[in-house]
Amino acid sequence: MKRFIHSKIITAGLVLASAYALQSCGHKDQNQQQQNEPVAAEIITLQPTTAVMDQTFPAKLEGKDNVQLRPQISGYIDHIYVDEGAFVRAGQPLFRVNASVYREQKNTALASLSMAKSQLASAQLELDKYKVLTDNKVVADFQYRKAKTNYENAKAAVKQQQTLVASADVNLGFAIVKAPVSGYIGRIPNRLGALVGPTDAQPLTTLSQVNEIYAYFSLPENEILKINASRPGTTLIEKLKSFQDITLLLADGTPYQHLGKIDMMDGQFDATTGSVALRASFVNPEGLLRTGNTGRIVLKTNESNVFKIPLLATYEVQDKLFVGVLNAQNKMDRVALKGYVKSGDFYIVKSGLKSGDRIIANELASIPENSVIKPKSVQ
Repeated sequence: MKRFIHSKIITAGLVLASAYALQSCGHKDQNQQQQNEPVAAEIITLQPTTAVMDQTFPAKLEGKDNVQLRPQISGYIDHIYVDEGAFVRAGQPLFRVNASVYREQKNTALASLSMAKSQLASAQLELDKYKVLTDNKVVADFQYRKAKTNYENAKAAVKQQQTLVASADVNLGFAIVKAPVSGYIGRIPNRLGALVGPTDAQPLTTLSQVNEIYAYFSLPENEILKINASRPGTTLIEKLKSFQDITLLLADGTPYQHLGKIDMMDGQFDATTGSVALRASFVNPEGLLRTGNTGRIVLKTNESNVFKIPLLATYEVQDKLFVGVLNAQNKMDRVALKGYVKSGDFYIVKSGLKSGDRIIANELASIPENSVIKPKSVQ
């Protein structure tokens, strides 16, 4: 009886194992069949074309002149003629520093000058007297020469006092701080009654001349070498200036209404970043742009014999960009792009692909490697 039950258990186990094996084979065959089934997908047939390549670089904007205004004399602010953010013209008064000390210095200098002039007049009389007496041989020549020396000393004293008066006038002139250029007033940290001086770390204000705006941006060394090899011109700066109609994208992504031009390249590369700073200038008649604004510089380059790959036709894995290329049997292989540049909604590819290559148009990430493709449409 026990032997019979044991035999039935073994038989049932064999039946279950056989059923599981058959089921596994069925699933494997089904998966293999699904993998071999063609995947419907849109494809693009590549043809070489000419494209305008847009490259964007972050930029920092500064006014043509940014002047930190500091007083040239020490004293208390007793008048502020402008408000923060106001537009001022060159030569317009901005601040007045109390100059009572310098006014008294001028009065003292004027009094000393008057005394020096009196002494000069007295010395002149002595000189004239001894000249007549010497000519008539009444006194020795020594007296005349002594009178002449006294006269020269009195004359020098007058010049010295005139210099002190002029210096006092200069200091009094410094009491009024004027705008050196036309522009917009920044923050005014010091108010009426504040003690200020020429050695203060904090300026009275900053004056920005923004009728022309400079956009500073950086290009990596490899881009500079490409420009040097491909752009027209004799020198590198001439080749950089050959970029016409430089576009500035504002912080919200909209293009600035005025186009610019590159007019400066830094004298050395930044060793830490491997890039060099450039400057593009833009007119700013409406005063929209101010120092401290940010944006992006767009450089446009015409490229021929390139392929335009839509962004939707690519798939990024571990910092590499792939496209799905079909062979003659419509089997898809993922191929990494090389030497590409993003421009708008496309990648501009110069090498690694050839005319007539067919690639997956979209949803590449959902298609397994080595899948057989059934083209839905050919562009």
